Amino acid sequence: MRLLQRGRTKRFEAVAVPHLADVYRFARQLENEQRAQDLVQETYLRAWKYFDSFRPETNCRAWLFRILHNVWRDAGQRARLEIPLTEKEETLIEPYYDWEDEFLKNELSMELERALSQVPALYRWAILLADVEELSYQEIAHVMNCPIGTVMSRINRGRRTLARLLRSRDAELIKELDEIKDESTRSI
Repeated sequence: MRLLQRGRTKRFEAVAVPHLADVYRFARQLENEQRAQDLVQETYLRAWKYFDSFRPETNCRAWLFRILHNVWRDAGQRARLEIPLTEKEETLIEPYYDWEDEFLKNELSMELERALSQVPALYRWAILLADVEELSYQEIAHVMNCPIGTVMSRINRGRRTLARLLRSRDAELIKELDEIKDESTRSI
């Protein structure tokens, strides 16, 4: 029995654990740091629990993203039922893990993160899986449990929405710079 367990552990470490950074980075692009850690932990707990159902000939990374999608969806449904904590009830000290530095260096810019957070969740999932994680349309369809045509549509709409948000942000910045420039020329 122990030998079987040890073999399963080694397979899991060889196949699933190497994708931990990708799963964390993706979760971090969806949620704040604490929620991302929770999502990744739950994803890997489920992956371990159901690892015997994983088929080695398939893409483990896509399988983990599918689990992450399910965990994220389930957490969203539970969150609607929870009562938010007041500031006094929240922990003031955030735990720090040195492995986070490696994962965080590949994060998106703050401007892109801000714009992405405004993209509807289904489109955000599709464009992150396609453009950041570089999954194929077929793999994304599997992760999101929808037809390839729907994936293509979501990616297209998501990219257009993201581009519009980034352009409007650029226009706001240009306007702010022009106002600063006008104020500085008036003061001279």
